[in-house]
Amino acid sequence: MRFAFINLPSRAPVVCALALTLLFSAVPALAEPTNATIEKKRDEAGAAQDQLETIAVELEVQVEEYNAISEALDKTREDIRKTEADLAAATRDLASANAQLANRAASIYKEGNSNILSILLGTSSFEDFVTRMDLLIRINRTDAELVGQVKLTKTQVEGLQAALESREAEQVTLRTETELRAKGIEAQITKQESYVASLNAEVKTLIKQEEQRQAKLAAERAARAAALASRGSGGRPAATEGNLSGGQPGAVGIALKYLGVPYRWGGSSPAGFDCSGLCQYVYKQLGITLPRTSRSQYNSGAHIAANRIDLLRAGDLVFFGTGGDASRVHHVGIYVGDGNYIHAPSTGDVVKVSSLTERIARKGDYVGASRF
Repeated sequence: MRFAFINLPSRAPVVCALALTLLFSAVPALAEPTNATIEKKRDEAGAAQDQLETIAVELEVQVEEYNAISEALDKTREDIRKTEADLAAATRDLASANAQLANRAASIYKEGNSNILSILLGTSSFEDFVTRMDLLIRINRTDAELVGQVKLTKTQVEGLQAALESREAEQVTLRTETELRAKGIEAQITKQESYVASLNAEVKTLIKQEEQRQAKLAAERAARAAALASRGSGGRPAATEGNLSGGQPGAVGIALKYLGVPYRWGGSSPAGFDCSGLCQYVYKQLGITLPRTSRSQYNSGAHIAANRIDLLRAGDLVFFGTGGDASRVHHVGIYVGDGNYIHAPSTGDVVKVSSLTERIARKGDYVGASRF
């Protein structure tokens, strides 16, 4: 993008800064077309996308919970397998202990008390007798304790197995519930993705329609410009580029000092300006006397045709006529560069900078310019 730099009086640095700000902010950036409907639909699409992302996070949470429960369930099932092995071992130990106890009881029953008595009577001393008696008591007690301990171990293992199986059932239920929730969220995501896609498609359709509308308007503006060119310049001969002077760029710096001054019809002083009164007052500061009305100002100076916007320089007066008719001039402003001009618009408004190119596109009432 090319910018036109303006020489402003050194006594107005603040005005200069303000002018540049206004100029740069007023130049529209190239972008795809938009309007209120498109922006509203874009907002809907954005909100829907945000909601989709929120739902996706919820799914991630459920998936992680599912994974954690699955991991815990695998651990429980591994513990159950180990417990089953322990229970089998305990069952074997108990059977062995019971068999040992039964064998000893059977042996005593078959041999009777005489066998025990012979063991005791075969002692060589009282001490040997006591020792053998204690040994018999201990053997019987050990057999009984072994059976009791093995029974206790088996009971504990059975209790642990029952607890693990109960935990397994709970974890299976939790995992099933989590899986169902995750599938439900997946369904929401699918639905939301479809909704987002439909909104984005609507946005694209609206943009295409707006492009077509603007293309149509551009064609209409081109037709109006061609009509303006064919009508000529309202009876005024246009100056050639080589015959145009450097103009009055200093007019811009003066005019910008009056930004915000209220519009007043018939006004031609800083107390209030109408459009032609502002131009007359500014040019008077440069030692140039202009006619009072916009129509008379249009017919003064070197004329620049409406279709030669490229020739405009800062300080040129730009004119507008009803329906783009040069014989019906009703408004004037001072060109400041980069497709903008400063003017006193209408009742209730103030002196301000506006876009010339936007006005041409919107109204098509630009009829040319004058240079002094």
